[in-house]
Amino acid sequence: MNRKTTRISGKYCGKSMRYSAILALSASLLASPALAEVEWDISGFGTLGAVISDSYAHYQREIDDGGTLLRDSLVGGQVDVKFNDKWSATAQVMLAAATDEDDQLAPQLKWTLVSYRPSNDWLIRAGRMSLGGLLNQQNMDVGVSYDMLRLPNEVYAVSQLYDFDGLSVAKTWNTTDYEITLDVSGGFQTRDYRSYRAGSDEPFFYEADIWGSGLVLTVTDYDQKTLRLGWHYNRVKPDAPGFLDKLNFVPLGDGRYTFSPATYEDTANFNTLFLGLRFPLQEFMVTMELTYVDSGGSDIAPPNLSGYLNVARKFGNWTPYVTYAQMYSFDDDPLNKVRGATPMPIPGLTQSDIDNLYTSIAYYDQQSVMLGTSYAFTPKQKLKGEIMFTHVGDRSAMFDELIENEIVSVYSLAYCFMF
Repeated sequence: MNRKTTRISGKYCGKSMRYSAILALSASLLASPALAEVEWDISGFGTLGAVISDSYAHYQREIDDGGTLLRDSLVGGQVDVKFNDKWSATAQVMLAAATDEDDQLAPQLKWTLVSYRPSNDWLIRAGRMSLGGLLNQQNMDVGVSYDMLRLPNEVYAVSQLYDFDGLSVAKTWNTTDYEITLDVSGGFQTRDYRSYRAGSDEPFFYEADIWGSGLVLTVTDYDQKTLRLGWHYNRVKPDAPGFLDKLNFVPLGDGRYTFSPATYEDTANFNTLFLGLRFPLQEFMVTMELTYVDSGGSDIAPPNLSGYLNVARKFGNWTPYVTYAQMYSFDDDPLNKVRGATPMPIPGLTQSDIDNLYTSIAYYDQQSVMLGTSYAFTPKQKLKGEIMFTHVGDRSAMFDELIENEIVSVYSLAYCFMF
């Protein structure tokens, strides 16, 4: 199948220069005699993962019946510098699947920041951070830190929306039984978006500027119980031609209809609500998360609700688990109207154009069951295996191709490590 990539506006040179500048700055800091007395901690992490499905349809970009190493594999390094009890800095570089091109690896920066702790109950951070409200938002790339082979994409597909260059202010209250933290954050990012055009049989990428702010409340019992509530606001401005807001249909007088030019807006506003809960239940560990995403009524991105429930139990070094995940978009009217539209050769609307638009709509109707286990060789090394069954209803934008009412089986194996 043709997998050539179309890109609308790119900044490959700019990104390379940015990475080079940061690496050069890091090298100069390491060589600085003035910093010889500070505390340094250098660590690394990575995942080598292989995955294959029983379907030709590309799932989560890379997964299909040809198999791939790109979906889960990554390697990263991190430098933590502690200047004194109040000031510290972190720099993290990761090599993983590119966000602006298929079938490529690229360097990424997620954590590059300065931290200031004026007292034990206040923490101020400035720089590049991951600011969302998911339970594993800050450690999702470190596969050894959780037992699931991969975090459910039904929920964690939105995680990159919350990587920002910005500011975070966190206040902590400690009681006899609980630690309560409120984190207020805001920032900016330029992010790559990917969509797939089934009519043209190719993916395409575009960039968008995103301004975001968030509020996250975390409550823990100093041990295993965690409750997290969050809200995040994103204002998205695509580079061109804008954000498709409304699809306009023209009746043909015989019960059929076609399209007129769509309505585009310069920006789109997204609100996300988070709920996460982790707690022990006798010998089991239960984890559940819910997210609700609302784009303010846009036809191209209907509001959706997603969530998962994971139940795991340890048996020595083994931790088998079962996960159920579901993602559902509430408004299927735009999708159904596009599917039923009539091509009109005179104004230039072809069936290929209709298929392109149909697969561009971020509509999700899918549910997954994952059966897996991890084996911990040491606290810093894990081997994981998983079988996942994903049922697609009317349509799921996680699949490139036009499949519906179908079950896709996915088989995964991964080795995760830290050092």
